[in-house]
Amino acid sequence: MASIQAFPAITEPEFRAACKALEDRCFDRLNDTDWLSVQFTEEELAIKQRRVIYNTRTGGENEQELQEVAEAETLSRDTDNTGYVDVTFSVTLSPTYSVPILWFTCQKVPGKAGLNLDQVYELLVPNSSQEPLRTVGVMGGISMAHHPISDQPAYFIHPCNTPEALSVLKPERALSPEDYLLLWLGLIGTSVGLYVPSALFGK
Repeated sequence: MASIQAFPAITEPEFRAACKALEDRCFDRLNDTDWLSVQFTEEELAIKQRRVIYNTRTGGENEQELQEVAEAETLSRDTDNTGYVDVTFSVTLSPTYSVPILWFTCQKVPGKAGLNLDQVYELLVPNSSQEPLRTVGVMGGISMAHHPISDQPAYFIHPCNTPEALSVLKPERALSPEDYLLLWLGLIGTSVGLYVPSALFGK
């Protein structure tokens, strides 16, 4: 697979190649993870995740601990949903910034009429990411808009700072499109609790 030519930007063909490679990587590897499915439709990469809802947050939790707990407590797909929320993430390419954008929606949580922005932060954003996301720009890092493909309302992480953040993380070696997407997911996805399952890196 060819390398990314204009890092931190990614072209549309590179984006499609990255999404297809990740979809292929996920085939038959999602058992015992909190990812339910991964599907690429030429326009977007859709990742469905079943998220544990924590009733309380403690300052001592770190990202690795949360990921391990989420993977260990993954609920069977045919059991009760109490204590969990299914989140649908959508990755599209920004024509303005030439980087991926992370969109997300989630089902109504038991006991809540719907998720407002504060509840999104409460339920989906790890403690360590809350202040950085809330203080980005005037409106914060998470906004709501109509999804460019479905045209339905969805939350998204604004991509304006993504090129600069990716530049800081750029490794010395050339990146394949899939490596680029995994790097981007590690940067952007983890800010809303979308961790790449360790099972995807096994043999």
